[in-house]
Amino acid sequence: MNRPLIGSVVALVLAAMVASGCSRTESTEPQEGEPRPVSVVIDDAAITASVKIALAFQRGVSAAGINVDTDRGTVTLNGVVDTEAERQLAKKVAEDVEGVKVI
Repeated sequence: MNRPLIGSVVALVLAAMVASGCSRTESTEPQEGEPRPVSVVIDDAAITASVKIALAFQRGVSAAGINVDTDRGTVTLNGVVDTEAERQLAKKVAEDVEGVKVI
């Protein structure tokens, strides 16, 4: 092959790579109300377990009274705590768990 032809092919490949990188793609994130893919369900279960464990080991938080639910990385804590300080501590512990989305 000659050099000009190789240069042209390389230029075309680079242009195609740049063009494909700039193209818009549809979001693969599940929308509200749509069934969650298995991978998301597994990730959510892992986050829920991590938050429960973190709460259980945190002094000053009654983990037994707190229910943890996770949906697409968003964690919801429900339950009864004795003080506002305990509520804030439980929230902070949950937010510090890897994978938790803070909104």
